[in-house]
Amino acid sequence: MPDHAANGWNIPQWGLVRREIGAQCAPVLAGVKPSNILISRQADSDVVEQCLLGTGIRCRLLYRDEEKGYWLLYRSGLLARLLAKDSCRVFLREYGYKEPSLDADLERLQNRFCLYQRKETDFPHEMGVFLGYPLADVKGFIRHKGQNYLYAGYWKVYENEAEARSLFQIYASVKAFTVHELEQGKMFWQIVVMFPKLYEKECIK
Repeated sequence: MPDHAANGWNIPQWGLVRREIGAQCAPVLAGVKPSNILISRQADSDVVEQCLLGTGIRCRLLYRDEEKGYWLLYRSGLLARLLAKDSCRVFLREYGYKEPSLDADLERLQNRFCLYQRKETDFPHEMGVFLGYPLADVKGFIRHKGQNYLYAGYWKVYENEAEARSLFQIYASVKAFTVHELEQGKMFWQIVVMFPKLYEKECIK
């Protein structure tokens, strides 16, 4: 475990960023979602990376302004397999994602998100695919301009409401577990190895 005090870390800041990651990104920590967005006024990339040491989760800064930063926290394998699906490739090509590689896809998403933040283009709604939202719901949101949805939780649902509600419950459960373990002093690398055992015991459904 790194000695953050010895390395000159701002310990209160580091603790706050850990809590932000736990609250916003528990599903990717648990491996039930390929990625999550972290929005933080306190973090920088070095702090985020240090928090994630030993978890297998990577982070990419999408954009930062004077107020806050936006990071994509992701599991490379899960996200690469998702984006490689034929249906996803067809959809993403409509938004200029031509090269079927994770690095190229992430670079394109980052560029489009930066343009949006600078008010040079519309929001890149294809981000929903990267976040593991069902493609039908991403398309439904675009088609209906965010209206006429069946249910709203982690995203707006346009098809398979029952399945989405079940997923949202899982996300809520892993968030509650992660926040609790952080409060007990656990590190993220300790928490992520606990999830497979919880699934086996059906403590998280």
